[in-house]
Amino acid sequence: MLNVGRHTDPNEKSKGKYVAIGLLAVALSGALFFGVRTVLNYDSEKQEVVQPEKKAKAKTAASSTKPSEKTVATKKTSEAKATKETSKATKNSSKKSSKKKTATTKSTKKESQTKESSTTKQAALPKLDSTKLTASAGKVYYGVHYFKSGRDYSSKNSEATVAANVIKVFIMDYALAQKNDQQIDGKNLREWLEPMIQKNDDDATNVLIDHYGIDQMNAYFKEQGYQDTKIERRMLDINVKSDKDNYTSLNDCLKLLEKLYDQKEQEPQKTMIAIMEGQKIRTKIPHKLPKDLKVANITGEQDQVENDIGIVFAKDDPYAIVVLTKEVPDIVKTREAIAEYSLAASKLK
Repeated sequence: MLNVGRHTDPNEKSKGKYVAIGLLAVALSGALFFGVRTVLNYDSEKQEVVQPEKKAKAKTAASSTKPSEKTVATKKTSEAKATKETSKATKNSSKKSSKKKTATTKSTKKESQTKESSTTKQAALPKLDSTKLTASAGKVYYGVHYFKSGRDYSSKNSEATVAANVIKVFIMDYALAQKNDQQIDGKNLREWLEPMIQKNDDDATNVLIDHYGIDQMNAYFKEQGYQDTKIERRMLDINVKSDKDNYTSLNDCLKLLEKLYDQKEQEPQKTMIAIMEGQKIRTKIPHKLPKDLKVANITGEQDQVENDIGIVFAKDDPYAIVVLTKEVPDIVKTREAIAEYSLAASKLK
């Protein structure tokens, strides 16, 4: 018997073929499914990783932006405040500067007005020409004070100078300041004072100097504020030279005359003026004045010295006048100059 092997049925072959193809398809489908899933999972994970990073970056950016905005806002507020304060300070400074400028302007204006007023007043003040007077001697001290208007004219060079007989009015001032009833060498005080002042009696003067004492009188002069007035010796003949002398000054003489006028209704000033009004020597201050014009003066002469001081009772404006000179080359010329200066003073309006 012929052994022949089993032959596969063609249908079975076909069936197996389909099975294999199906298995392969299944395998391919699974592989495809797995691959797709893997890919999808990877994309999902990648998105999840990327998104947190973006969120973190966004958060960081937001966080970074927020403080920055706050800082900018703070900076703007600070700048605004600083600007406001600067503006306020500038305004205050400007205000103060304005006030200071206004005050300075007012002060300057006031000073200008005062200076202008003073200049106008000075310009309006009439002049009293002293040219001839100052040319009449090597040294001249002069002054005029008007009691009502308060006008003053002065050489402004007051210093201690030789008094000559003018010292006698200071001696009279001291003598009358003594309160007791005075009898001196059998005469009352006025009997000594009148010849001493009105006639320049040196003997009467020496009696009073000896009676009161030089030191006592000098102390009184200082107390009264006559700083340059001093007695160093008794009265001598004008031609006798001596190392010592008697002194006074322009300021001291004006001070005494002003006291006499201010207290003219009181004693002893009233008596002093009455005695001076009886002056017999009228070669200087009263010389060219009207005869009816009341003058109370005391004159003085010494070698190269011509002095005269007094009160002129002019109706409109009474005045005190003082002229003291030294280094006089021509006594007639100097006396004439004093008389003319006095007349000019009486006419000044």
